[in-house]
Amino acid sequence: MRIASFLIASTLLGNVVWAQHGVERDNGWYPDYIQLGFGGVVSDKAEDVPGGTIDFDIGYDVALALGWVMPLSERFDINFEFETYYQYFTVDEEDLLAIPSAVNDDASALAFFINVLPQWYFTPQFSVFGGAGFGWAKDVSYDAWDSGNLNQVDDDGYAVQGRLGFDYNLGGNYDFLLGYRYVLIEPVDVENTITNQTDEIDVGQHVFELGFRWGL
Repeated sequence: MRIASFLIASTLLGNVVWAQHGVERDNGWYPDYIQLGFGGVVSDKAEDVPGGTIDFDIGYDVALALGWVMPLSERFDINFEFETYYQYFTVDEEDLLAIPSAVNDDASALAFFINVLPQWYFTPQFSVFGGAGFGWAKDVSYDAWDSGNLNQVDDDGYAVQGRLGFDYNLGGNYDFLLGYRYVLIEPVDVENTITNQTDEIDVGQHVFELGFRWGL
């Protein structure tokens, strides 16, 4: 009896969710949803930099997005997002010793993205999404290379990202998301003020996230 009740409830919920897709929203210019995400950041190694090849510890990220939905059919939407994204990670403690002047190991960045994310609903409640984002990063900081005779020359630049993930509708206007993103920020120049040599810190991040979406 309980199994039958569960199946009936799931079917009714699925029909409600399915009916929401492929229908034009009436929000005007207001966003269709707010989305919050957080997760772990795994950074690529920094190569050919002062200190040689430098590794990083696992960090974290936080992302907040406003989204607009363009329905194409019952199964396909395109989401347009304006996203604010923050990441923080640290230089590996052992590798930090290879940078003679380094005291602090912090690394962080704040970025703003415009994302285009097609979404495909293969059941009423389950969907997959993927796409790309383009934007600008500011307050890019690598403290380990901004010390002693090392000077971080710039702290902003373009940023790009690729996104991929799963979406599960919890019922009504609430969704749970599991996603992956690869973030790449314009290389940061580091100058040795004694030798006048300039090196680039070119590091990308693999990010694994949990997200929550509220429909408006």
